[in-house]
Amino acid sequence: MPSSIDIASNALILIGDEPISSFDDPGGGAQAAANLYPETKKRLLSEHPWSFALKQQRLNKLSQVPDRLTNFNNAFQLPTDLIRLWNIQSHSDYMLLGNLLYTNQTEVLATYIFNVDEVNLPPHFVKALEYSLASDFAIAVTEDNTMAQLYEKKSINSTNQAMAIDSQGRPGVGFVDSPLINARMGGFR
Repeated sequence: MPSSIDIASNALILIGDEPISSFDDPGGGAQAAANLYPETKKRLLSEHPWSFALKQQRLNKLSQVPDRLTNFNNAFQLPTDLIRLWNIQSHSDYMLLGNLLYTNQTEVLATYIFNVDEVNLPPHFVKALEYSLASDFAIAVTEDNTMAQLYEKKSINSTNQAMAIDSQGRPGVGFVDSPLINARMGGFR
């Protein structure tokens, strides 16, 4: 499986730059990769509930009483590896402020997107990340807007394909059997 260096190096090759063996290598490509890679990866992870990047965790309730401005009774610490909160199990109202979640629930089971290690990234996501990086690197390294636009289009297409592939691993939600649905589908059964 690829490393962060491999992925960034492939993106640099796409724009016609030299591959790197470290983020500390000399040259503009390595410097751009070191600065842009972490946030580009997090941005792409946050765009979709990738099956490989979802995690569930019971949040730790804090003993402090929340500020009255939040209008909630309880505060919970968000996980340190959280990139984006996807949902909480109770479907109740909540508010995110900084690294805390405020709610009136006494327990919170959160589903969230986390920062996945590169060795656990599937090939379809890696390719989308390489194209997204190539788009970012094209401006930073080559200052070529046309190349940046080309790789931005490739990034969008590749990301859409990766989302479709990822979504195929989850079955669709079926209709719940109810009198209302039965009446709509041709009468009572």
